Amino acid sequence: MGASFMMVCLLTTSAKAVNEKVVVAVIDTGIDTEHKDLKKTIWINVGETGKDSQGRDKATNGIDDDGNGYVDDVNGWNFVDNNNQVSDQEGHGTHIAGIINTQFTQTKHGSADLQLMALKYYSPKLSNQMNIINTIKAIHYATMMKAQIVNYSAGGAMPEFYELQAIQNARKLGIMMVVAAGNETEDTDVVRYYPASYRLDNMISVAALSKDGGLTSFSNYGKNTVDIAAPGKLIYSTLPQNRYGFLSGTSQATAFVTGHLAAVVADKKPANYKLAFESLFKQAVYSPALKGRTKFQMALLNEIP
Repeated sequence: MGASFMMVCLLTTSAKAVNEKVVVAVIDTGIDTEHKDLKKTIWINVGETGKDSQGRDKATNGIDDDGNGYVDDVNGWNFVDNNNQVSDQEGHGTHIAGIINTQFTQTKHGSADLQLMALKYYSPKLSNQMNIINTIKAIHYATMMKAQIVNYSAGGAMPEFYELQAIQNARKLGIMMVVAAGNETEDTDVVRYYPASYRLDNMISVAALSKDGGLTSFSNYGKNTVDIAAPGKLIYSTLPQNRYGFLSGTSQATAFVTGHLAAVVADKKPANYKLAFESLFKQAVYSPALKGRTKFQMALLNEIP
């Protein structure tokens, strides 16, 4: 699906939830912010809320109140149309958001809340290059606005210098990225898939498991380049307009891992991303079926109901 129909979520490795909130940036096709299951989890930019000096609502006054370069970016930003309308016409981003929310809710033990920052980067009407440019802008936005995790369920065959640079900048701030391994049935030790193949230590690459515990027929794999596997076959989740449905892909597996990682941040408050990843992998189980297919032969197996 061109620049592969998948996207990314971010997480600060200082990982201390401000006001008991864990902020995950979902770089995708947007999110239905009015979906009944997601409404309460949508990130709110406090710099664009309340009244301005003239008594107008900052959310709709047409002014960049927080001075971040984006006007009225209350829930995130639409990089496709360069506005604050983050709604999802494709359905993919809303599906991903629902998986993250479900896994976070089912896995966390404390009182922290999840906030999903909607960063719309993808449109099938745009060229691959434009989608990549939007990805880079979205990563910079998530970093600037201090998301604590970036879920990027997407990728492609070619490395991009400015994409790598954006991820490295996020890494300097301790931000973790959970990224899709890809849906091409390729060995990514040989046939690279980016951004997963950048192999930065603040990044986890995720393959997709089928119902039987082995990899799906479509999932990419790699003994040295894929870190973990998670459910990615016929996953039930939210869709726009209060609907639900099943989708498959390493995108869904990536969201599954992101939800667990967000819960780790909420509960453990790890001091850095290495400790966060350590805690995450303690939730996974060894799977002989992943021998030679992933780096650690570990899988998150508890299925979404």
